[in-house]
Amino acid sequence: MNGKIYICSCPSEWPVIIIKKIEEMFRNSTCICLMLLLVTIPVFASGSRSGSSVTKSMEFSINQVLDDVYLLVDTEKVKLFKEKNSEMDKDLRELFDVSILRSKLEQFYTMLFYISKYTSIEKDELFLDRESTIKLLISSEVFTNREFPRRITKVHLTRHNRERPFYKVFFDSDRVELDLNRGDGYGISRVGMRQEATSLVFYGSFSFHLRKKGKNVEAFDFEDVDLYGNFGSRGFVNVDINYVAVKSVEFHKGSEMALVKAKVSRREFEINEHTWLLALLTKFVTDKSLQPLDW
Repeated sequence: MNGKIYICSCPSEWPVIIIKKIEEMFRNSTCICLMLLLVTIPVFASGSRSGSSVTKSMEFSINQVLDDVYLLVDTEKVKLFKEKNSEMDKDLRELFDVSILRSKLEQFYTMLFYISKYTSIEKDELFLDRESTIKLLISSEVFTNREFPRRITKVHLTRHNRERPFYKVFFDSDRVELDLNRGDGYGISRVGMRQEATSLVFYGSFSFHLRKKGKNVEAFDFEDVDLYGNFGSRGFVNVDINYVAVKSVEFHKGSEMALVKAKVSRREFEINEHTWLLALLTKFVTDKSLQPLDW
């Protein structure tokens, strides 16, 4: 709004951006009228996280990852790959090259994109076999918590639009949490209080589409997943928020950066008490930020 660009360096700042916009609207009544006409407000952010690349264990082997990809089958035991695919092998080797700065998040979503892109299976819809899927998720080390994949009960892949595959991942509980940033979370002091993003929360399952944007892979149309933490402001307006919905993440190839769009989750208003005006205004405010992001 008013041509301002807010700079932030971690996911914990997304709600801060939204709150600052709301504060401005309270100070200027004309802004409230304008706000109701806006669908999104782009906010760009940048930053860097410590470390130079994704850390892999001594047991990590790209050859094992490739073997596990080719062992993937669906629940009817039909192989996803009838034969070796040299183009996919090249893409996966590049994706898991430890000398290139990447997040595990990028590796997870990009690997799923490649599986859908290169699979030789002719089905438009299928459920991946749980055992072979978990084996791949563990060997690829796309999760910092190596036990987390075992909480997955099934994975549904829809490929009616081959350029935009749709995945739905199911879990063994109605609420599953995954720590951010290797359990350290993201934190920064702004707007009079400490802002902390601690985990991702999945509600029994979560789903998303994938697509290529130039050289980047974007995950978008997220459902049933929120960013959880302690966010808010102290001052002209006192606000406390715990749940933020991630709308899309575009992973910048060959870097640690991701372009993230997020807004206050509707679950925030189902779980916590807020004014009707805050619930209304936050429907129209989306934060766009370029920053490091990982779990």
